[in-house]
Amino acid sequence: MAIYKAQWDFAANDPDQLSFKEGDRIKLLKKDPSGWYLGEIRLPSGNVKHGVFPANYCNPVGSLLRQDSTFSVGSYDQSTQGLLIVDSKVSDGEKQHVLNIKKRNQKDASRTVFRVYAHKQMLYGGFVALVIFGLLAVHFGAEEKVDGSGIMDVGLGMLATLVGVILGVYEYLFEGEPIIEMFPLRALLWLVMSGICFVSFPLWTAGLFLLIAAFIDVIGFLKDEPFIPSKKKRKTRRDKELAEENANLTCCDKVTSYIVHKHEENKLQRMIFCALYASGNVALAIYTAVIWTDIVNSQDEDDRLSPWAPWAKAFGAIIDVNSSLLLIPVCRTIIRFIYNRATSQETCSAKAIRIFFDFVPLDKALLLHKTLAKISLFGVIFHTVAHFINYNIRPDQTVALFGLWPFYSGVILLVMCQLIYMGAFEDVKRPTFEIFWYSHHLFIFYFAITLTHGAGGFNPNFWFYFIIPGILYIIERICRYIRSKRDVSIVSVMVMEPNLLAIEMEKSAFGTDGYREGQYVFVNCPSVKPFEWHPFTISSPPQKDTWTLHIQVQGPGSWTEGVRDYLMSLAPSGKFYHELMHRNNLGKVVKGRVLGPNGLKMLLIDGPHSAPTQHMTEYEVAMIAGAGIGLTPVIACAESIVYHRWKFGLGKIFPAHCHFFWVVSYRDVEAYRWFAAKVCDCQNALTDMRKKGDGMKGKSWKFNIYITSVPKVIKTDDVKNALSGIKRKDFWGRRSVADMKVIQEKATFGREQLYKYMLNPKEKKKQFGDITVIKGRPDWSPLFERVAHLHPNKNVGVMFCGNRYIGKDLKQMCGRYSSVEHKQFFKLHKENF
Repeated sequence: MAIYKAQWDFAANDPDQLSFKEGDRIKLLKKDPSGWYLGEIRLPSGNVKHGVFPANYCNPVGSLLRQDSTFSVGSYDQSTQGLLIVDSKVSDGEKQHVLNIKKRNQKDASRTVFRVYAHKQMLYGGFVALVIFGLLAVHFGAEEKVDGSGIMDVGLGMLATLVGVILGVYEYLFEGEPIIEMFPLRALLWLVMSGICFVSFPLWTAGLFLLIAAFIDVIGFLKDEPFIPSKKKRKTRRDKELAEENANLTCCDKVTSYIVHKHEENKLQRMIFCALYASGNVALAIYTAVIWTDIVNSQDEDDRLSPWAPWAKAFGAIIDVNSSLLLIPVCRTIIRFIYNRATSQETCSAKAIRIFFDFVPLDKALLLHKTLAKISLFGVIFHTVAHFINYNIRPDQTVALFGLWPFYSGVILLVMCQLIYMGAFEDVKRPTFEIFWYSHHLFIFYFAITLTHGAGGFNPNFWFYFIIPGILYIIERICRYIRSKRDVSIVSVMVMEPNLLAIEMEKSAFGTDGYREGQYVFVNCPSVKPFEWHPFTISSPPQKDTWTLHIQVQGPGSWTEGVRDYLMSLAPSGKFYHELMHRNNLGKVVKGRVLGPNGLKMLLIDGPHSAPTQHMTEYEVAMIAGAGIGLTPVIACAESIVYHRWKFGLGKIFPAHCHFFWVVSYRDVEAYRWFAAKVCDCQNALTDMRKKGDGMKGKSWKFNIYITSVPKVIKTDDVKNALSGIKRKDFWGRRSVADMKVIQEKATFGREQLYKYMLNPKEKKKQFGDITVIKGRPDWSPLFERVAHLHPNKNVGVMFCGNRYIGKDLKQMCGRYSSVEHKQFFKLHKENF
């Protein structure tokens, strides 16, 4: 194994990355063509951390000849203890600069996905199945009345329970780290345990869970996936002031204080809805249990089921209701229609819909979908336990009444639940969307089998709850199919190094409906992967003649890389920007192209769909934030406000005060040079309107840019390399709306000046008119405090798209600075795909 020596400091901006200082040494575990290598480093605490590190920050120093090496962060002298280093000469050509971004690709998005998927299968599916079915096997053996052979079931059940606890603890502590790298020993152990489970009837389902997890882990091993721990959730800080404030309060005062704070956090209405919904589920379960208790009591003694049967039916009713309602949040067309009505005007009906959304979280469709899924899973677990105990006590009577099909179909449904739920975890879904996509589409078979999950192959209750959501979802799928058949005419394609793809299209793809600021679409490329649809936010204002997507290419082998390579294959060699043409019915060459060389449509789209930035028209004061590629809805809103809402709006315009925030890693600055051009054009337009007095009184516009992970040393040559193509016509991307207008008064700076400073930010903070460039991460507290001070007694809409950890910080800030006393609330609207 080689040793790499850090040439510059690097601060990780992702839990999977390693932080280090100049001079630290990193043990290389695996190289990757993306330029992000897997390595390990010893922390000052003595712990060893695994993660990825940028190869262009380090140089190879030598080979590791002894395996008892230690690497210390910030301790160069101690880093060589226990090592035998063979120095190697590094040529000047090998000393790549930290800013040589053009030779860097983003890390491979699929590096650990199957092993993480297998880890989730065991941590949740395998652990729960072994413990629950192990205990059920013990109960089954104890109830065995035929020939006394239940002793084996009791023993295997106790073994399964013990092994389940041990495996669960191991997976939790080591996060699925392979026992050895050279052989899938962990998968083999699971396979052996699954074979043991198949000996006992009650453990068959647990055996299937283990078998599936082992199979997935072997796939990860065969794909040579390195182990990288999954992302840990950031612990949210609780307000100490709230605890101190409540210390001396009476119980009644504490309840009042709790309600007030929940109201300030904009959670009170949702809590009321959740309480009512939970009460409805409890009432349904009790009602079903009472009905079935009467049925059981009315049966003859020889045919009577056990008292557990009514509870199995009660939890089954919870499953029927919640699994049916799962379809409502994914009916995006219906939600978009309601959403557009709520955010497009200030009529009484629009305000009524907003009040409805305050209670029923349809505007947070993903969150509602997850909540319903969790309630369904709760019902599945206890439905299974209650039915199994009932079978253990009264096996003959149970089979006589229900038959065997409910048991077979139940096992199939449990396996589907395992695959669907485990594929929905963020650290599985984010790196490789395909696993989430394909596993989630098992829902079709899940609902089909659920409809037959009953005596005689028919579920007499599920169809009653399923029929309305099912019809709505069928209508939704028909609408999606019709939209996806629209012609998508691509006007131009541009690649901005190192990893950004810009696609400009004609608005005819949306028919007569158009789109709103920040809405997103699902994109399909039939020539790359015909069955995959991926969501992207529209990065242009709705008033433009064309619309644009800016897509971040995720890495080697990804869907986004395939789309980029496919579209750029149509461009002349060496061209970064390419306009597509076609001949119309008159034989004339015109802009735009629908079909690719193979006769298939180049792109299909489904959308647009509702987005949090639509809420900006509800507020006089708006804070719109984005991180990384989450910039796209931010700049779309900025252009829409400057060029259209403020320029042509009459009367009181919403929003009148705009505060924009964008957080970007320094390594990605070059890929976002198009943004520097757009934000400067906005500043020029603002300057011109202010000079002309075009209704700018009572309006304010601020844009804060935060550049993180800036190296201490930035070489002039690397900045020159980034600016080498500045004279090219396509360097800044397609010209913005401002270039098409006559602007007489311009800002005192240009896009070149702003972009150069972003490449080499020397000061902590620098002002460019209404644009502020800050080196480092945002400190949200003073920003919210300032907005609250500038706009007293006004509600503030906070819209965000980007890293979920920043979203959590914004959520905390909204709760902290909302005040019932001052009648001011910060309301957060987050992007959810």
